[in-house]
Amino acid sequence: MQSVFEASSGLDAHMVLNLLEQHGISGRIEGEYLQGGIGELAAMGFVRVLVAEADRAEAMRIIREWEAIQPAEETAKPETSASISLRIFVAGVFVGAALMYWLLKVFAA
Repeated sequence: MQSVFEASSGLDAHMVLNLLEQHGISGRIEGEYLQGGIGELAAMGFVRVLVAEADRAEAMRIIREWEAIQPAEETAKPETSASISLRIFVAGVFVGAALMYWLLKVFAA
């Protein structure tokens, strides 16, 4: 058996194995349960999809085609100090307006 895919989680490995099985290639997942022993740390490279040596080339072709049609991962953009400052300013304007309204009501009576 040869490794054709290193998954970031057991879910990814099962997804790829299921894809291969739909194309008639049988295989197995190795290292799936090692993630639980590591805990919260990422277990990259431990979970692998294995297939028979004779099926390796076809499996690699199927996986490459599948990866090519996957959407690009969006990375979260960190907030800049300007956007944080703007939020604080806007919140201060609203709090100040509410405080002035309340003070005028209290002292006008």
